[in-house]
Amino acid sequence: MADYLETTIAPAAIERAMSIFEGFKDRNHAALVQARKALTDHIFGQIAAGKTDGHRLVVSGLTYLKSLERMAESGKP
Repeated sequence: MADYLETTIAPAAIERAMSIFEGFKDRNHAALVQARKALTDHIFGQIAAGKTDGHRLVVSGLTYLKSLERMAESGKP
């Protein structure tokens, strides 16, 4: 089951969340690379914590990315 989650569910959730995230607004390539790395770490962390529903992983990932974006924006002068 763990292999299925890591090889099928996680990559699908990451791709879906990134697709949605990219559609929110234009971002440069570097920002998207950083977002994908953070999202990948987050999704695999969620799976390690026992979360297995692909749709919930996508929503959790998008929420996480949005919170990171807000934190970055609040730190700007």
